[in-house]
Amino acid sequence: MNSPRTAAKLCWIFTIISFVGVGIGLYTTINTITYISLGALVIFMIILPMFVCRCPYCGQKLPTRGMANMKKCPYCGKELP
Repeated sequence: MNSPRTAAKLCWIFTIISFVGVGIGLYTTINTITYISLGALVIFMIILPMFVCRCPYCGQKLPTRGMANMKKCPYCGKELP
């Protein structure tokens, strides 16, 4: 993925979808939906930002808080795409 801001936005969108899936699974008491949604939450909130949200220039891991509005890399100072 070219832009770390786009990756951060997609992570948040899929996180919200996963929360909805957990709610549906708990409401309907279908355990399979709940477990799949909880697994997706772990992937989209913890694992994916660790590998995807990096500066394309210096390769440093960017802070995930405020990533969607970040304009420059805090480490090298270059404009993020």
